[in-house]
Amino acid sequence: MVAKKKKATKKTVRKLRSKGAGKKKSFSIPRENDVKMTEVIDLAAEIFVHTLEVSARIPEPLKNRLLKAIKQAAKDALS
Repeated sequence: MVAKKKKATKKTVRKLRSKGAGKKKSFSIPRENDVKMTEVIDLAAEIFVHTLEVSARIPEPLKNRLLKAIKQAAKDALS
C-alpha cells in the first residue's frame, strides 16, 4: 500500500492591534459642533437670500419668509 501525503497547512499571520483599537462604533458629531453647524447654515441662508434679493429685488416681508424657510429646510436636511 502507498501512504498518502498530508497536505501542508498554511499558517496565517495576524496583524497586531494596539490596545486602544477595536471595532469602531458609529461616528457621531459632538454637541459643541452642532452650534457651529447651525451658525454656518444660517450664514449660508442669509448669503443666498441676499444674492436673490440683489438679482430679483425681493420685498422685505417676502425676504424674511424666504430666509426662515431656507434655514429650516437646511436644518431639516442635516438632521
